[in-house]
Amino acid sequence: MRVIRFATTAAVAVAALSLSGAALGVGPWPGLAQGVTSSDGTLRYTANRVPEGTVVRAITRGRGSHVVATARFDGKWGIPAVTSVGLAGGLSADGRLLVLTEPPTYVGLRSKSTFLLVDTKTLELRDTIELDGEFGFDTFSGDGRTLYLVQHRSAHDLVSYVVRAYDLQRARLAPGVVVAKGDSPNMRGYPVSRATGHAGRWVYTLYNRQTGEPFVHALDTNHRYAVCIDLPEQVGGQDIWQTRLALTVNGRTLLVRSGGAVVARVDTTSFRVS
Repeated sequence: MRVIRFATTAAVAVAALSLSGAALGVGPWPGLAQGVTSSDGTLRYTANRVPEGTVVRAITRGRGSHVVATARFDGKWGIPAVTSVGLAGGLSADGRLLVLTEPPTYVGLRSKSTFLLVDTKTLELRDTIELDGEFGFDTFSGDGRTLYLVQHRSAHDLVSYVVRAYDLQRARLAPGVVVAKGDSPNMRGYPVSRATGHAGRWVYTLYNRQTGEPFVHALDTNHRYAVCIDLPEQVGGQDIWQTRLALTVNGRTLLVRSGGAVVARVDTTSFRVS
């Protein structure tokens, strides 16, 4: 049965965000990607560890590729992956900002998470974001005002997490979580595939649940609003890890492809599944 759950921002007490205890592993952090390519395909950004820290490079793509900018940062940093199969993220919709994240530990919840905001033209550090608790990168808003993060709050439920919004203009975490109306604030599942709409406003992520139907989390990044869409059962199973999302040219339909075939279509206006 298909269920559409419209999302709002729900207030949460600051005390509820404190973390304690340890766990055998932290999921579903996708970890780090080898590099990320600009939306126009002309540049690729990489982050490599060296004895002195981390070296970030901007490299032209194509024949005769060469390094156009280099920067070194103290500590261990990387390009964030946004799916469990290694799809790279970290670039803002306008391509002007790159997020660097710490590598996942997989041995427990961090007491503090840090992100670096880097100017993609000069590779100079624009800002450092430090937050209490275990956070991972999710996406930027299309208008560049919001950084979306995924937060783990329980060391005993490793696949449970919430989506948070960090206000880049006010330099602070927004008071609340992006949660489906009438649903638990906690999301559960592993990100499998992602598609991004025009100008980065809508971001669609396919999640695999441990039990139940897979679902698409459709996030209106400019308005901190989301819709969760349950997909037919046949989309799940072992083939879920080869399933990919893609938008039609006009952006009106989200295609769910598996095994070379379209197994579901989502109307991006009504969110109806066919």
